[in-house]
Amino acid sequence: MKIFVLMWVFIVGLHAEEFRGTFITEPIFNASVYLQTVGNPDNPAVVLVHGLGDEASTIWEGSIERLKDDYFVVTFDLPGFGQSSKSNELYSPLNYAKFIHYITQTYVKKPFHLVGHSMGGAIALKYTSMYPSDVESLVLVDAAGILHRSEYNNFLVQNGVNAFFDEQNGLIQGLQTQKVTSFIDKIAEKIDRKMSLDMEVVLSSEDLRATILGGSPYSIAAVALVEENFNGIPQKINTRTTIIWGEADTVAPIETGYVLHKLMPNASLKILPRTGHVPMISNEETFLNLLEAHLLNQEGIVRPTVPPNAPNYSATIRDIDGRVYTGRIGNMSIINSQKIIIKDAVIEELGIINSDVKIINSTIKSTKAVVLSAQNAKVFIVASDISGRIKLQNTKLHLLGITMDTFGKPIEALSTSMVFYSLCQINNKLIHGKEILGLH
Repeated sequence: MKIFVLMWVFIVGLHAEEFRGTFITEPIFNASVYLQTVGNPDNPAVVLVHGLGDEASTIWEGSIERLKDDYFVVTFDLPGFGQSSKSNELYSPLNYAKFIHYITQTYVKKPFHLVGHSMGGAIALKYTSMYPSDVESLVLVDAAGILHRSEYNNFLVQNGVNAFFDEQNGLIQGLQTQKVTSFIDKIAEKIDRKMSLDMEVVLSSEDLRATILGGSPYSIAAVALVEENFNGIPQKINTRTTIIWGEADTVAPIETGYVLHKLMPNASLKILPRTGHVPMISNEETFLNLLEAHLLNQEGIVRPTVPPNAPNYSATIRDIDGRVYTGRIGNMSIINSQKIIIKDAVIEELGIINSDVKIINSTIKSTKAVVLSAQNAKVFIVASDISGRIKLQNTKLHLLGITMDTFGKPIEALSTSMVFYSLCQINNKLIHGKEILGLH
C-alpha cells in the first residue's frame, strides 16, 4: 500500500511538473516572461499566441490539455501581460514577432504550427510574413487590428450603440434607422479625429507613451496594433492557413475574416455560429475539433465560392429591412432600405439610394462604365472584385479587401462623400486609408 501511495504521488508530481511554467529573461523587451512548454519536444510543435487582456495564456488551457499528448505545445504571457513583466515599452506587432522568434529559436528549433488569437492573430500574421520558413501552418482566430483604424473605430462604435439600443427594450423603436446610422458615423469620425495625432511619433517616444498613453502596456499594445499597416501582407503569405471566426464577435469584425480568406491564397475560413470573440472558451469543443483537423490537414484548402451558373435576375428593393440576396444579379436598385446584404453574388449593375447595404464575397462587373452608383447611402463592399467605375453622392463607401480594375478614375463623387480603404488594391495600387471626395 505504501509503495502504491508513493507511486501515485510520483505520477501526480510528474503531471504537475508537466504543466508548470517557468520564467525566462528575453532580449527584445528585456522582460521577465512566463513561458510554458508541454509535451514531448520530439512531437510536432504548436505555438499559441494570446491577445490583449491579462487572462493572457490562460485562454489556451483547454487547447493545451487536448494537444499535449500528440504535440509539443509552447505558450507564454506576452511581455506586458499576464505574469510577464510590465513596463513602458513599444509593444508592437513587429517587436512581438521578434520576441516570438527568439522564443521559438531557443525552445522549439524547428518549423511549427502557429496559432494566434485576437491581437495574437495579428502578431502571428506579422510573424509569418517576416519568418515564413519557420511556420509550418497558420491558424488565425478572430484576428484583431488588421483593417484600417477608421474601419475598426466605426465597428466598435456601431456595436456599442447597438448594445445600448438592445438594453432599452424597445423604448426608442421610433428612432429612424438612418438617424441612428448618422449618429454612429459622427461618433466614429470624432474618435478618428482624436486618433489623427501622429501616433507613430507617440509610440516611438518613451516620454510620449508615458504622457499620452499612461505608459500602460494594454494601451500601448492596442494603439500599436491599430496603427500597424497590414496592406499587402496577406497576399504574400503562402502558408496553409485556417481562419476561425465567431459569427457573433463584437470585438473583431467578421469582415476581417472574409478579407483574409480572399487575400490569402492558401486559406480556409470557418465561421462558428452563435460564438463570440473567444471561441476556444465559449465554443471550446467545436474550436478544438477545427484546430485538430487543421493540424492533421484533414480538409485541405477551401477557397471562396462563386454562384453556380444560373439565369440572371433583376429586382427593385424598396422599403425593405434585413434581407439577404445572392446568385447572379442583372440590375438591382435598392431604395429606402436598411441592413441589406448581397453575398456570394455576381452583379452587373447596382444602384443604391437612401439605403444601408453590405456586399460580401461578390463580383461587380458590367460592360457599362459605371457599375455601382450610390446616393445618400452607406455601402460596405467586402472581399469582392469590381470591374468598372463607382459614382457617389453624399455617401460613405467602405472598401474592405477589394480588388478594383477600371479605366480612368475609379471613384467619382458628384457631392461630398467619404471613402474608407482597408487592404485594397485598385488598378494594381495598394491603398489603405481614407479620403474625402467631391469637395468643390
